[in-house]
Amino acid sequence: MPRTTHRKRSRAEREAATARIRKAVAVAGNLVGAVALLVAIGAVVWLLTYTAGGGRISAVFPDDIGGTETIAFPTLMVGLSMIGFFLGQYAVRGRWEVAGGKASSGGSFAVLLRPISVRLHALFLACALTAWVLVMVVPVVLDASGALDIAGGSSAAIQFWFTVTVYGVITGLLAGMIALSLLKKRTYNDRLARNKSQVTPGSHSQLWWRKFSHIWRAELGIAGFAGAAFGLSPLGVHLQSPLYGFGALAIGVVLMTIAVLLALNAWRSGLPVERVESYT
Repeated sequence: MPRTTHRKRSRAEREAATARIRKAVAVAGNLVGAVALLVAIGAVVWLLTYTAGGGRISAVFPDDIGGTETIAFPTLMVGLSMIGFFLGQYAVRGRWEVAGGKASSGGSFAVLLRPISVRLHALFLACALTAWVLVMVVPVVLDASGALDIAGGSSAAIQFWFTVTVYGVITGLLAGMIALSLLKKRTYNDRLARNKSQVTPGSHSQLWWRKFSHIWRAELGIAGFAGAAFGLSPLGVHLQSPLYGFGALAIGVVLMTIAVLLALNAWRSGLPVERVESYT
């Protein structure tokens, strides 16, 4: 057999094996992500409905006297879901490569992603906002209208509002990050194309934006904190504290403004937004 034919066959076999591994990771990752997310949603729904009815978590789980561990359980499921979807989606939509390394102020690995559509991205944002409304706004409205009948200061009331607070923060954080990510998707590449000539590879500005925005995606983190502040603001009604509510709103506005300004200048890294780079 000619050596070139053997090399071609070996390469084809390696590619086929890689494709099978990617498919297995994609199926397993997305399945784990979906199941864990459904478990998290179901657990939060149970926590809210059970404690809203005056039930104490310790009555179901005697070892969890304060209810903290049970209330934290959905967050663990959300974390597992994110890991599963990360691996699954990167296997489906990503092409991995070795990046330039730390010596060039770049990461160790890079992934070129096939982006999801704007419509699907907007649907994810709508889902996050809907979840926030259900876990935060609805309980506050019910409480303000007197429809929420829980004895004040009881274990059930404390656990109910603790659940509302925790998952109001999480859903607000996710909504903030998804919203800013959608803004970048709609603006980044156009702004990069218009201003490409202003980017000097290896300059202090380009390297800083590459680290801050391209590698660390720090503006998304700031948007997440903004979303968490927005997410907490309705609690001002429950606490009967306008200062709390408007203070949280003000913090959210300031942080989101900073995040938007950073996102609109992230093109200064000179790298496409579909490319993801990291040190790990």
